[in-house]
Amino acid sequence: MNHPNRHNPTASGPGNPLRHIGTLGAILALAILAASVLLRLSTVVDGGTVPGQSMLPTAAEHTVRMIHRFAATGMGLLGLLAAVFWWRARPLPPGAGAAVAGLLSATVMLAAIGPLTPGYRFTVVTVANVAGGSLLLMFCWWLRESMAVATRTDRSRGVFPFRAFSVFLIHVASGATASALAMGDVRWTAFIHVGTAVPAILIAGGVLRDAHGHGRAAMSSHVAALSLLLPAQILLGLALLVLSTRPVWLGFLHATVSPLLIAALVSVEVRGTGNGNKPWPRPPSPEGPH
Repeated sequence: MNHPNRHNPTASGPGNPLRHIGTLGAILALAILAASVLLRLSTVVDGGTVPGQSMLPTAAEHTVRMIHRFAATGMGLLGLLAAVFWWRARPLPPGAGAAVAGLLSATVMLAAIGPLTPGYRFTVVTVANVAGGSLLLMFCWWLRESMAVATRTDRSRGVFPFRAFSVFLIHVASGATASALAMGDVRWTAFIHVGTAVPAILIAGGVLRDAHGHGRAAMSSHVAALSLLLPAQILLGLALLVLSTRPVWLGFLHATVSPLLIAALVSVEVRGTGNGNKPWPRPPSPEGPH
């Protein structure tokens, strides 16, 4: 008896290697981001300009650096595997090929700027690290989700609006800029980060509004995750804004919730109604059908 999906690399079953690569890649990208953020936020700045020692215990600091190093190495290997499986699995669903290309591009960029990261000498490098890590997680999760909804009969899923996600990337980059410049006691850029939060919240809120407006789809796990992460991120950001002394753990939570929020948005946009076949239906026009 023939099983059409047994050797079908675009099938959405649990044996899909590209789907697993996307899942593991997203976990590694999150580990890279989290380790990088923790190391930066726990670094004591001497004289307002020169990074000094870490506030973390020596053993903890070495552990975090080791996690970062192993995660980055693993991500490089996963990128190569993704390229191999992409070549063997062609044709892929729309979005999956672009996700692999984005995954590889982000990995190469992060590897190229890696030697410039120690010492936090260049703000642009810090920002590129955070933005590149966020893109890496987004592309990995996009690959996972696009393969999860892939079918032979429907090849229109697996895409999402890049314009909307560019707003979130700008917001993440502004936060990284504010954090990097704060190491040199420059604080005013935090207000730019707050300003970029407004369109990001509006976009995420609109996605949730559309999702909850379509009944049972609102009960899906990815919509529930977005419903929890968005208000949590807003509250964390407000707490950091009003506190005169910002604890490391609070900044760490705010920075690590951000990529989780991006992943939830990717899931909602790619999966649509959750049936893997249709995008979110548009609300009916007030004037009725034409």
